[in-house]
Amino acid sequence: MFDTKNISGATALMEAQKISFGPIVFQVARLLRDWGIFELLQKNKKGLSAQDIAHNREISLYATQVLCESGFSMGALSFENELYTITKIGYFLQNDEMTRANLNYNHDVNYLGLFYLDESLKNGEPVGLHKVFDTKEETIYPLLTKLPKKAKESWFGFDHFYSDAAFKTLVKIMSEKNIKNMLDVGGNTGKWSVALTSASPHTTVTILDHQPQIDEAFTRAKEHGVENRVKGYVIDLLDHTLAFPSDVDAVWMSQFLDCFGVNDIINILRRAKNALAKDGKVYIVEPFWDRQTHEIGAYCLINTSPYFTALANGTSKMYRASEFETFANEAGLQVTEQIDGLGFGHTLMVCQAK
Repeated sequence: MFDTKNISGATALMEAQKISFGPIVFQVARLLRDWGIFELLQKNKKGLSAQDIAHNREISLYATQVLCESGFSMGALSFENELYTITKIGYFLQNDEMTRANLNYNHDVNYLGLFYLDESLKNGEPVGLHKVFDTKEETIYPLLTKLPKKAKESWFGFDHFYSDAAFKTLVKIMSEKNIKNMLDVGGNTGKWSVALTSASPHTTVTILDHQPQIDEAFTRAKEHGVENRVKGYVIDLLDHTLAFPSDVDAVWMSQFLDCFGVNDIINILRRAKNALAKDGKVYIVEPFWDRQTHEIGAYCLINTSPYFTALANGTSKMYRASEFETFANEAGLQVTEQIDGLGFGHTLMVCQAK
């Protein structure tokens, strides 16, 4: 994975320039997509001239040349005999759902805030969040339902793209475990709670989160007719003096713990352990970067970490499964089962009290 030992000096130098001009290339790729140039070239497989593209998209020849020449340099467009055509790279930028979610998320949520990555790393706080979204909140999480429209759509689009891929499989697995009461810690807008209670009529789920997220979850639960079995518990999950509701069969945390730094993760796991009834279990779902079957997955996950630094909270990142095993052990839990390869590289990690 990410083996660069045998590349030539010239190749290495070219890769360094791609990184150096990365912000520019990113914005050009976004406009080639959003202004319909990729779509136009996909429909005209024999190619179009810059003049034809400009006329069709109702933009200036100058704008077309700037975008298409950069698109050619990044490999998204081919340029022969004065005609532009779309390449495989351009095809994925235009059509691939994962690429679309990643690009939107990085533009609408991260792009401006990452300018403050250095300050965020030095201070251990999300300086980008404070500067770009003009807030004094310590983390992005209480703001998620209040973000500007595009940022909100792209944040949830990114989050749901990766979580939804494993959703059906996880609902099936968990609905067969005869769980009567579950805590959904950081349950957000209730997608999991509603899905599980819909599939498992004997299960009641209590969402632990901020009030705005719980309000949205209640709306979703009512729409699906499970409002009697989806409950809410408003809590500051970072106040480790606050205990979770106790005597539950299961504590569920999906794409949640990676939102925190190490000390917070251990403390949350400890509180989860203390909430369990006898024989209860803690279920953790995470896309661990060391459990990916392809370096594409690992690349996307590793490079999500700077978002956590500059925008989310200043302390968290994407983790390895081996790190989480250590965290669980320090919290008084032991990992009893791990199921890899769920959705887009998720792992279900099952823990119980030692």
